[in-house]
Amino acid sequence: MNRALLSVLLLFSLAGCLGSDCVNEVHQELVSPDGRKKIVVFSRNCGATTGINTQASVIGKSDKLPDEAGNAFVFDKGSAQVSWKKDGGILVVIESGARVFKKEPSVGGISIEYRE
Repeated sequence: MNRALLSVLLLFSLAGCLGSDCVNEVHQELVSPDGRKKIVVFSRNCGATTGINTQASVIGKSDKLPDEAGNAFVFDKGSAQVSWKKDGGILVVIESGARVFKKEPSVGGISIEYRE
């Protein structure tokens, strides 16, 4: 292949990575005890190559969920029970057998405790 053709192919493959064909479906929003933040639990569908998943992001109370993967946790093959603790932290109880891809200990100054 010549360089021009390779450059065009590279450009198209990068352009495909920039646009998002994913859709977030919100399942639960819980506002923090102080009313400033919320945790949003959702699934993210990126087409046939992705399975059923559970994700969560901690964001400002009035913020809209960004079109991206969760900033707190990401897992599949299970569900989670999410709640705010009295101290302002978050408790996440993950169903046994879930496959965990991301499990942040804190987001934006909010501590997150996980139990499986």
